[in-house]
Amino acid sequence: MKAGRSSKTAEAAAALRANHYLHSQEPIFSDLYALELTGVVWRKLLSISVLTNVMNSNLMNRSLGLLTAQVVARSRFTEDLLLQAIENNIQQYVLVGAGLDSFVLRLAEKYPQLKIFEVDHPDTQKAKQAKLQKFGAVPSNVEFVAIDFEKERLFDALARSSYKQDQAGFFSWLGTTHYLTPQTTLATLENIASFAAPSSEVVMDYSIDFKQLKGIEKYGSFAVSQFTRLLKEPLIGAFNSQDLHQTVLKMGYEVLEDLSGNAITERYFKDRQDHIRHTVATHLLHLRIM
Repeated sequence: MKAGRSSKTAEAAAALRANHYLHSQEPIFSDLYALELTGVVWRKLLSISVLTNVMNSNLMNRSLGLLTAQVVARSRFTEDLLLQAIENNIQQYVLVGAGLDSFVLRLAEKYPQLKIFEVDHPDTQKAKQAKLQKFGAVPSNVEFVAIDFEKERLFDALARSSYKQDQAGFFSWLGTTHYLTPQTTLATLENIASFAAPSSEVVMDYSIDFKQLKGIEKYGSFAVSQFTRLLKEPLIGAFNSQDLHQTVLKMGYEVLEDLSGNAITERYFKDRQDHIRHTVATHLLHLRIM
């Protein structure tokens, strides 16, 4: 990410969530704040009916829909699991690389007992806080924690906050590992395992090694990588699932679920009239510290 500006891929993800909410007959994830959180250019584009009609056509849903499904499914998957964790009395929610996630606007006040920590690059965070001001005061159970993942450990950042080490937490890490080196991702997971209390949970998405993809998915993954490179946020992190599982098990995690792209499509997008489905280029991973 270029210094001095917020993440452009975070804005693009918010735009995809907004488009899905506004133009899908049956959104699997309803983000009514996404449009306002994204950038001016995206808001203008999404206001052009001719363009949105094309974007949401059956033809485009079979291509662009792969990316839309990736963005909305990871949010739905995470928040489904978060609500289960809240029922099990987890009272700390850490959004690692929070981006333009709108949970603090949608649900923070509904769960006042839940302490919410938004952890992100200071430039992205500054831009987001300016956007949040348009909606009034940020709920009192929300805390912002700045970090540069390539230079600082998550624990060191959370040590500056009111995060309680002796209590279990729920960590979501979405749309970020793709832009980090695998070494940085693994170091962060190891760091979480070193300080988070037993029964803490981690939900993250990750890219599959490019060499494992075939056909249109391989070309699509290449196209997305070129787009993010133009945004100065290149895709540099990918994993082999089996190797990743073996590594996190050694760190002290239990792998509760690893959903492939096809499994995500089966769970959330089966028999949809708009024909969107999840890409096979990314997985969703649910971990628990033993």
